[in-house]
Amino acid sequence: MRSILKVLLVLVLVSVPAWAALGDNVSSVESDAQALQGQHRMVAKAGYNLHQITMSDGSVVNEYVSPAGTVFGVSWQSHFKPNFQQILGSHMIDLQEGQRTQVIRRRGVTVQTDNFVFRNFGRMGVFRGHAYVPSLIPASLTAEVVQ
Repeated sequence: MRSILKVLLVLVLVSVPAWAALGDNVSSVESDAQALQGQHRMVAKAGYNLHQITMSDGSVVNEYVSPAGTVFGVSWQSHFKPNFQQILGSHMIDLQEGQRTQVIRRRGVTVQTDNFVFRNFGRMGVFRGHAYVPSLIPASLTAEVVQ
């Protein structure tokens, strides 16, 4: 039964349009902005580019892109639970299969593996969090840049 669910999950993941999800290439960031129906702006930072997508309700999704053009981290702050499939892409499996290292009842969850970190905090109407792949973070940066 579990293997059938995994196969179905893979089929769903393959059929999802190309968004600028965690681990993907920067060339798809604009598609993400369109899917979220938000305004996209890019801010050059020391050692990376920050792509910020702001929706009409004030929700914000940040995508952190390395000089090599890879999305190494994402963060969010919104009034609703974000579409994690959209922003985590293929790393959604890491979230689903990863062991929750910390669960704060009704407030937040942390999932951490060797190559994936996810933190989500929230309550009704306020959700914020971040996810990153440590191996994709440029050598000149630390994980704290993804906020």
